[in-house]
Amino acid sequence: MITITDVERRVLINQSRILAALYPLEAQQFERAIEILSEGYHEAWEDVVLNGLKKPFLKEDMNFIFQTLEMYDWLQKSYYALSLDEKLQLQERNLRFPGFDPKEEPRHLSYARFLLENLDRFAFVETTDRLMADKPMREIYERMLHQLPRKGRDFLTAKQLHIITTEMLCE
Repeated sequence: MITITDVERRVLINQSRILAALYPLEAQQFERAIEILSEGYHEAWEDVVLNGLKKPFLKEDMNFIFQTLEMYDWLQKSYYALSLDEKLQLQERNLRFPGFDPKEEPRHLSYARFLLENLDRFAFVETTDRLMADKPMREIYERMLHQLPRKGRDFLTAKQLHIITTEMLCE
């Protein structure tokens, strides 16, 4: 059970009244919230206050997605630094970030989209059209990350790029 002060209850009641006026199709939901808050039905406060909120996304998962996008940034920059002959040895499409499986990894997909659309840091990361992979990708990205050199941030060689991208093709 959550606890809220009388002042917080008043703010939520007023907010619900405004929302009921702004969104008449959802007014019944807001009127219910007003009644719960006004009457002090504290057992139902959690439904009113936390309704629609998702559980916080784990910091470890957020860091993993950030590292994965950094990896793709590094892979792509390394590819563009190669000579033409070296580029011809690789499949450029394997260097595009394919995203996550929307059925198995929806939160990962959502956060990756957020980072790509809202952070300039990843503005140049090339992706597939919809970022919707056709299979779960977390384990694949973990294997790819494991193949990265531990030291330095120099461009990767064609051989290193090949080794890392073949992890994506292996299952």
